[in-house]
Amino acid sequence: MIIPINPNFKTKPEEYSEEEKIKLMTKGLTQDSLGIYNSLSDLTKDDIEKEISQIVKSFGIYLEFNRDKMKFDRVKDWIYMIRVAIPGGGPISSDQWRILDEVANKYTVSNAYTGYPQPSLKLTTRQDVQFHNVKKKDLVNAIRDIVQSKFYTLNGCGDNVRNTISCPISSYYGFDINRLAKKIAEYFRLPSKLYIQVFELDPNISSELENRESFQYSDNLLPRKFKIAIAGIIKINGSYVIDNCVEVRANDIGIVPVIEEGKIEGYQIYVGGSMGENNSYPTFSALALPIGTVSEEELVRVLDAIVRIQQEWGDRKNRHWARLKYLVYKMGVEWIREKVKEYSGIELGEIKDIDLSFKELHLGWIKLGDKWGYGIFIENGRVIDGKNGKVKSMIRYIVDNYYDVKLFITPNQHLIITQIDQREEFEKIFKEFGYGIRDGKAYSKLRINSIACVGFPTCKLSFTDSERFLPSLIDELERRGFSNVSASVGISGCVAQCSRPATHPISWVGSGYELYMLKIGGSNDHIGEPLIDWEENVIYLYQVPSKRLADVTEALLQLYEKNKDLGKDAGEVFRKLGNKKIIEYLKSHEKTRDLMKPHKFDTKIEGYREYHELLKQRINEVIKFKQG
Repeated sequence: MIIPINPNFKTKPEEYSEEEKIKLMTKGLTQDSLGIYNSLSDLTKDDIEKEISQIVKSFGIYLEFNRDKMKFDRVKDWIYMIRVAIPGGGPISSDQWRILDEVANKYTVSNAYTGYPQPSLKLTTRQDVQFHNVKKKDLVNAIRDIVQSKFYTLNGCGDNVRNTISCPISSYYGFDINRLAKKIAEYFRLPSKLYIQVFELDPNISSELENRESFQYSDNLLPRKFKIAIAGIIKINGSYVIDNCVEVRANDIGIVPVIEEGKIEGYQIYVGGSMGENNSYPTFSALALPIGTVSEEELVRVLDAIVRIQQEWGDRKNRHWARLKYLVYKMGVEWIREKVKEYSGIELGEIKDIDLSFKELHLGWIKLGDKWGYGIFIENGRVIDGKNGKVKSMIRYIVDNYYDVKLFITPNQHLIITQIDQREEFEKIFKEFGYGIRDGKAYSKLRINSIACVGFPTCKLSFTDSERFLPSLIDELERRGFSNVSASVGISGCVAQCSRPATHPISWVGSGYELYMLKIGGSNDHIGEPLIDWEENVIYLYQVPSKRLADVTEALLQLYEKNKDLGKDAGEVFRKLGNKKIIEYLKSHEKTRDLMKPHKFDTKIEGYREYHELLKQRINEVIKFKQG
């Protein structure tokens, strides 16, 4: 029997999950009643208690273990990941990058199992910096060193508002979206007293982290993680366009500027986006829905109201149904609008039609005022010296020799260097460090547009490889002649889908060790879904072996090339073809027919069936509140 999606909204304290009870013990992350300081200081063991591992996520720390070593040696080699929150992706000064680079050099030393032969930094889709393979003995010192950069790991992970992301370079076009991201991040920053105490930081930094109007977190924080993104504005051929590089609707709250005659006249709010799923329960990935418009003066009050609604109403019994999307899709757009008015005193304006289909990766040379910027392609966000050139050494050389440059992390895991005067000098630097070339050839269009999360061996949630696998998959697809196809591949090691793979036309989500489920039909403002035959109630290509992903991807790219006139992008082409035709095609293709065996996966199918039913209702509500 299938369990319906039935969240326990406004959960009674006696029904709280164990995770909620643990969070309560810290009184909103203000008291060390669990002994966090003593646990991190105890070097007689390499791990920390389960309860403490949950709490220190809000300090930007994940307890992990080396998945490869576990596979071969059957022992858990405990390691830590540290995540640094950088609102809006920057700016990062030369001095700040040097500090972060040195943290990588000192504390992320690799070993034979990690797959990374040197220290590295990882840039994320949330414009964070991550450090992997940190040992417990180095954990506190690494945090202290990071704080010297004036960036912090607070809010890096955990059940709170995470790093606020935005278009990194809209300020160069006269729209300071980056400043707005910082303002929002500061408002939702967690209390810092316990953070300073646990890591024995300089108490004076409390003046940077506190003494401000801020969101009042409850004693058990939020029911789950909460993500906010702001779309940007850039100029193309003399016209301003909305740049949806953040994939704004994939977030709990999306904020989109409303432009009129070259000025921002307000912001449209979207709520209820999230990629994460759970295989054991009916769940779904969803895009945020528009609920109305606000002025800039009203914006933070409205955001506060939405987060408070989630804090008070979100499911605290079932973590798989605890994200805002379940509240939005179950209760509806009208209910959310009414609650926003109740909590903030602000009545949202009408819903506007805004085109969110344009997404700029911000790569290559960009004219920014009277200077230049250059977007460096960082494959899957891993800043390292490797097959794509000595990228880590190149960036370090630049910040050591060009003090005035500013760096920005993009929401697609790349790095922009701005304030460049000497374009020709930088071209020489790129060439000297081997940037732009892989195996003697320029980076292909397919490689540049594709993306992966970390996956094995460090992420403990992952079922399989992601970051380490995608480059070899692209290598193989390039050998098969698909270097410059106008499509992309997204890949994630698990159903959390941190790399937002389902916003790509072809996406692969880890479903077991070296096994992947296909999601098809995604694009910048649409979400890809499993290949479900709704009449037969089965999923196809749920567990495709890694060695066969190239065959399926090749077949799908061929299908797209044959039908590209059906839509403006590959995702639209696949959506117009529909699952039935795609299934028939793959059953007849010589390279995929043996893989086309139906899989009965009731929880996955029922989750998406309910999503579609709820989506129809919510769309009708959106129409009701639209302009005109």
